[in-house]
Amino acid sequence: MGKDVANKYINCNETLSYNIGLLEELDSLFGNSCKIVNLLSKPPTRFYLRVNTLKISRDEYLNILKENKINFYKDENIDYAIYTPINGPYEIPIYDKKIYVNKYASESIYLGSNLYIPGILKADKIRKGDKVTIFNKNEIPLASGISVIDWEDIYRLKKGLAVIVEDSIYKTQKIRELPGFEEGYVYSQSLPSMWVGEIANPKEGSIIIDMNAAPGGKVGNIAQKVGRNSKIIAIDRPSKINDLKEKMKRLGYDWVEVIGGDSRYASQELNIKEKADLVLIDPPCTNLGVIPKLSDKKSLRDALILSRYQKQFINEAFKLLKPGGILMYSTCTLTYIENEENIKYALDLGFELEDINIKEKNVIKNDYGIRFSPENNYPGFFISKLIKKKT
Repeated sequence: MGKDVANKYINCNETLSYNIGLLEELDSLFGNSCKIVNLLSKPPTRFYLRVNTLKISRDEYLNILKENKINFYKDENIDYAIYTPINGPYEIPIYDKKIYVNKYASESIYLGSNLYIPGILKADKIRKGDKVTIFNKNEIPLASGISVIDWEDIYRLKKGLAVIVEDSIYKTQKIRELPGFEEGYVYSQSLPSMWVGEIANPKEGSIIIDMNAAPGGKVGNIAQKVGRNSKIIAIDRPSKINDLKEKMKRLGYDWVEVIGGDSRYASQELNIKEKADLVLIDPPCTNLGVIPKLSDKKSLRDALILSRYQKQFINEAFKLLKPGGILMYSTCTLTYIENEENIKYALDLGFELEDINIKEKNVIKNDYGIRFSPENNYPGFFISKLIKKKT
């Protein structure tokens, strides 16, 4: 195929645009790339929370929710996971006053979350009490509600609640309004992400390093499992550290050491070589599995560049781990290049695969790990468990 053809972008729907090279990559995995792409615009049917069992049991928390007439249910396989349905799509009222939000805010508002100031890109001259409609940058209406700020407050305050959402395209529980949220009883985490901790099966007293720790779901899950008698180091870019520290504090994981830096050089920065029992890698990726996805444009070149970047984390994990130590590699993307291809690289480096067997329905298993697919009502996700060979 000619270079010009491979670089041509195709819109499988009006908001998601991928080049032919990337779509062919998805074709090789799923058989119909546009079918997969169209599924990315829809949320799963379940919204998951992880109950923080260091503070409260799952049954105790479900009783609190029941007393408040809030319906959540036990997950069938993970004993600290609960879920509630995601309903929709619905039609929403469109008001004259508009607010435009960034990619990250749009995906939560689409499901009914309130709008907070940091997610706003631009806004009409709104006043407190105005009925407003929230749009993403592609003019897709996401939700409508009542403004609790004047438009000047966006620039003056820089944080805080902006709009109470009343109507949204899809609806589920607003996590910040749940009883026990501020007390750290629960954390919003996808089901595949929770399976990383389950499959890792960490032991108390371990030395554990999360090389891509923000926003904190997996490292928090690990902390919950192993408790205080373990050394846990959470590393991510300095810009993400304050938020990560706040989450660890709210959830009661105050023994987790949060460090801002480039974890591709962690063995030097931490002076830890061949000592870690468990290393987690969930590196920057093309994020193709994140749903619902309301706007995106990516190419095969993006996946190739990120794959080279991801291998640097694998190299460093090898240095950090003791012989027999565990590497959990996961991504929230769909490409072979960023998943199985990187596991082949890890095997050549000196890792060996450990077989993954889980009870979860409709998980795709192959020679290099497991995949959760949007075809089976999951976010797209890949997990592999590797052991550093003993010499």
